[in-house]
Amino acid sequence: MTRDIEAAAELIETSTEVAIIAHERPDGDAVGSLLAFTLALVNTNKPVTPVLYDGLPARFRFLPGSALVEKSVPTTADLIISVDCSDKERLGLDIDARIDINIDHHPTNTKYAKLNFVHPNASATAEILYDLLPRFGFRITSEIATNLLTGLVTDTIGFSTDNVTPQVLSISAELMSLGAPLAEIYDYALTRRTFDSMRYWGCGLNQLERKDGVVWATLSLADREKVAYPGNDDADLVNLLSAIEETQISIIFVEQSGGKVKVSWRSKPGINVAALASEFGGGGHEQAAGAMIEGGLDEVRSRVLKAALACQELV
Repeated sequence: MTRDIEAAAELIETSTEVAIIAHERPDGDAVGSLLAFTLALVNTNKPVTPVLYDGLPARFRFLPGSALVEKSVPTTADLIISVDCSDKERLGLDIDARIDINIDHHPTNTKYAKLNFVHPNASATAEILYDLLPRFGFRITSEIATNLLTGLVTDTIGFSTDNVTPQVLSISAELMSLGAPLAEIYDYALTRRTFDSMRYWGCGLNQLERKDGVVWATLSLADREKVAYPGNDDADLVNLLSAIEETQISIIFVEQSGGKVKVSWRSKPGINVAALASEFGGGGHEQAAGAMIEGGLDEVRSRVLKAALACQELV
C-alpha cells in the first residue's frame, strides 16, 4: 500500500494536467469525492478538470468547486483518476486510454486502473480520500472537508447504515472541526426535494406493489414526461421504499430511452442485493446496488422480481 501511495503521488506530481471522473448518475459520494480531490489539486495550482458525464445534479450545486464540473475529459489531460466507480463502463465516457488511478469502496470494483485503491469496508469513497489526500501531500481545507462530509453523509444515509463505525463518526467530527457544515449538508443532500421530483415520487408511489417482503415501484418515461422531471434517475425514491415496515428488499424500476431500464435495489442486513445486481451486469454493496438492464420495462421487471423473490425464499 505504501508503495502504491508513493507511486500515485509521483504520478500526480509529474502530470501536467489531471482529469478526475466519477460514475454516471452521480450520488453525493461520487460528487463529494470528485470535488474534494479537484480542490486539493486546485490549491496546488495543478490544472485539473472534474468530469461528470451526466453533469452535476442540481442538489449538489451548493458544494465548493461545483462550478468547475465539465461533461467530457480534456484531450490535453495526461493523468486520469476515477473516484467512486466500480467499473470503467460506469464512467459513461468513451475513454481509450487506461485509467491511471482508481479510488473506490464498492466490493464489486473490477480494479481496472494502473493503481487501485479499493477498500470495500469503507463507508464511502470520501472516507478513503480523507486518508489518502494528506498522504498524497494535500491539506484538507474547509471546502475540501465540506465535500468529504457530503460523501459520508449521503452514502450512509445520514449515518443510518450498518457500516457506520466509530471511525466514520470520528472522521465526520474532524471534518466539522475543519469547517464542514453538517446541518447544511444534511439539508441540501438528503432532505430538500424539488417540486418536480416530489411529483415524480407520486407517480412511483401510485404504482407501489408488494409480495413476500419485496416492495417495488415503477417509473416510466411517460411518468417523467408528465411531471417534467429533468433527470433519468428515481430521485432517491428507493431509499423511501426501504423504510416500509416488513420490507426485506425494495426495488425501483426506471425506464430509460433506448430500450433500457435502470434498476436499484436496497435490502435489510443479511440480504446481498449486490449479488442480485451482478446477475444482471450490475453491482454495488450488499445492501445497495444497481444495474442498467437492456429490455422493455415489463420484461425486465418480471425477470428482476423473479430473482428477488427467489432470493427472499432463501433467507
